[in-house]
Amino acid sequence: RIFGEDRRALFGFFLVFLLMERVTPQADLIRL
Repeated sequence: RIFGEDRRALFGFFLVFLLMERVTPQADLIRL
């Protein structure tokens, strides 16, 4: 069960990473 929880957390982290990758360019434009 611990492995399942880790996999779910890792999947969530991956989704957040993808979101950050998509939002980063826009954030850079706003920063400039």
